[in-house]
Formats: sequence, C-alpha cells, structure tokens
Amino acid sequence: MNEKKPNKEELINLIRNNAELNHRLMCDCDIYFYDQDKDIEFSGNGEVYSMEARAFAQDGSGGEFVFLEDESIGLISSEGSVGRVSENLDMLLEFLVCAGCISDFNCRYFYCNDELIKTFCAKYIEKRREDCQKEGFSWDESRASLAKEMSIDFNPNSFAELAMEFYKSATREPLFTCRFGSGDDAYVCDGIMSDIVGLWTQELVGMSEEEILAMAK
Repeated sequence: MNEKKPNKEELINLIRNNAELNHRLMCDCDIYFYDQDKDIEFSGNGEVYSMEARAFAQDGSGGEFVFLEDESIGLISSEGSVGRVSENLDMLLEFLVCAGCISDFNCRYFYCNDELIKTFCAKYIEKRREDCQKEGFSWDESRASLAKEMSIDFNPNSFAELAMEFYKSATREPLFTCRFGSGDDAYVCDGIMSDIVGLWTQELVGMSEEEILAMAK
C-alpha cells in the first residue's frame, strides 16, 4: 500500500504529462485522459443534465468521463447510458486497474448478493490472469506496475469491495441523469446499471440466468 496518494490535481497532471502512462490506461483500463478538461461532447442537442459536468477523459467507444459538481465522477456512454461511477478519481482508477472496463460490471443483479459479486470478481480476475499468461506476461505484475506509476493502491483481494463501491456510487441519490424534452415528451436516458445478464457473465460464473436471478432475490 502506498503511504501517500496524490491529490486529484497531482494525479491528473501526472497522467496528462505522461503519454506512455495515458496510453497504458487506454489499453488496460479503457480510459484516456484529455489534455485538459472541456465541455461535454454529448451536448447541444437538447440534453439536460441533472448536474453541471466537465469532461476530463473518454473511453474506447467515445463515451466521456466527467467531473460532477459534487466532485464525484460520472460517465456519459456513447450508447446512451448516463450515471455516476465513482466518488473520486483515485477510487475510479483503483477500480479500473482491476476491472479494465466499467461496462463489464454493470449488471445490477450481481450486487444483490455478497457471494454473487465475490464469485464474479474472483472469476473475472482468474480469467484475466489466464489470458495474460497465454500472452506471456503476469496480469498481477502488469497491473501492480500501472498502479505504482500513479501512486494508487492495487489489491486484487479487495476487488469485490471496489466493485461494491462502484455500485453504491452508481445508485446513490441524487442520481446523475440526462433528460431530453419536457412534459409528456420527456425522455430520461438509461442509467449505468443494467438488468441484462449477459451470456458471457453466465459462462464466467458457471450459472444460468435463472440461477443468478434466484440468488439476487
């Protein structure tokens, strides 16, 4: 564990001033930092966001990570979902160093049962380790070195707890939302969490959708 973590500004500057580190984050964690904060790309078409936000990074599909007015972090995905994903930057990066991609963790049902989320996270890391081993390198060593470059914690044994913190941020009030139109014509974008139990998640944990839903009750 690192003795002293950088503050928000120090961490952002560290990443923005290190092109190789920023590239690693894009490849390994699906996040690439802009040179500077900027207006949201998904604006000017009638979007009404529930909070003021400034974009600071994007993911591989063009979605944007944004700093919200309460200092937490939101995600505006290119597929139309909007929501909070973390309480602060170092928590987001600690989660992504293990998770790799937020959308892999958006099934709400896994968070309804402690054993489900622990099993999912354990199997997820197991699969990542196997994939990296086939490519000739260690997932743990690679991710540990990435975390060390940013002076943040890396503890895969606490991955389930990090995932739960992500879920709590995504579901706590007030929600970060986006609305189009008004009155009867108003439309609110989907949130970050999903009701879809993907086939790959079923295969990963070795359970059917019915078994997962039964455990989530």
